[in-house]
Amino acid sequence: MSHGNSTNRFALAALAASLLWFAAIPATAKPAAKSLVVPLDKVTLHAHLRALGYQRRGGIGRDQTDSSDGRFRTLPHFSSSFSFAGVTYPYTMLGHPPKSGQRASLRSVIVPLRMHFVYFGDNQDVNVDFDPMPAVTNIVNSPMYQDARFPNGTGQFGDMMQRATFWNKMDAARNWHVKMAPPRVAEPVDIEVTPETGTLFQVGNTYLGDVLIDFLDSQAKTIIQLSGIEPDEVPIFVTDNVTAEALGYHDAFATSNEDGTVTLQTLIYTSWLDLALVGPLLADVSTINHELGEWLNDPFVNNVVPVWAFPPASDPNSSCSGSNLLEVGDPQGNGATYADFPTVVIPHKGYAYHLQDLVMLPWFAGEKPSSAENGWYDFPGTNQITAPAVICQ
Repeated sequence: MSHGNSTNRFALAALAASLLWFAAIPATAKPAAKSLVVPLDKVTLHAHLRALGYQRRGGIGRDQTDSSDGRFRTLPHFSSSFSFAGVTYPYTMLGHPPKSGQRASLRSVIVPLRMHFVYFGDNQDVNVDFDPMPAVTNIVNSPMYQDARFPNGTGQFGDMMQRATFWNKMDAARNWHVKMAPPRVAEPVDIEVTPETGTLFQVGNTYLGDVLIDFLDSQAKTIIQLSGIEPDEVPIFVTDNVTAEALGYHDAFATSNEDGTVTLQTLIYTSWLDLALVGPLLADVSTINHELGEWLNDPFVNNVVPVWAFPPASDPNSSCSGSNLLEVGDPQGNGATYADFPTVVIPHKGYAYHLQDLVMLPWFAGEKPSSAENGWYDFPGTNQITAPAVICQ
């Protein structure tokens, strides 16, 4: 599926070819040491995936993200703040100010990564290809981009979550929206993975791959550099049944341009994991909705909040997160209490999508009651969190 014009398709095809050559350099000779395919049962696989969790990388200074200087080019965003225990915490989110009533249409380009695992097994003759295109099609057709039914009405996941968050702070007519525009889908990029840069697991008759996060991040940033992605586009890199020492991550960094402007670049990496392989807690869009929610709420990885503990406080596994960032997916999805929070099934056109439940801004701000719609603290579950964050002492 492609939404680009013929020039874009030609450019991205050339990019794919150049990156295939680039990625294949380490694989011109077989690895010196053998690398076995690692067998896992499903229980061990699930423990492995939970240990990977989600990551964030990079970060851009507030002097750039909060600046009105036209030299800084990026997606539309607004800045505000909340107060907690006498301390003011500024934050920057995507879209226009809620009071403005303006509708934002955020652009994205989905970059399928076709992962080729080579030279694995006892005799280094096990080669496995992971095709991302079915996952990409499902993501494009999912509530990340399509209107589906949520507790507060019909719309896209990110837009409905942000509208619930700012329901009582937006314009009186409640015309404010933060929607994802229909994505541009790039040609698949081929990446070769050897035992030096990845691990191949086997669960029954199914394979699952994992690559070094620095390796994948380097590939992603090379693609951004060569493909001419616009400053107001977020690239979303997608793999199918392949992780990168993380289920997903979002990143932000600044790059200087020849014309004197500075691009405040954001990116998302997401794996797609099959329901039959991993179960409902980690299936299909549970990773991209985690990362998309965090990208909307902390796009430049610089929104500082009080250090919070993993909810709920009643769970004996709850502990201090050590995190001081407004990462809306981490409280429920990235700690030892994750099993307390089942995914929320959102059906759309005959497909049952599994979305991770996320916390919202009022949770971090310690609001009691929450200023969000109906006093909610979480979305799309709306009933999995009933109290604001417990702050680490």
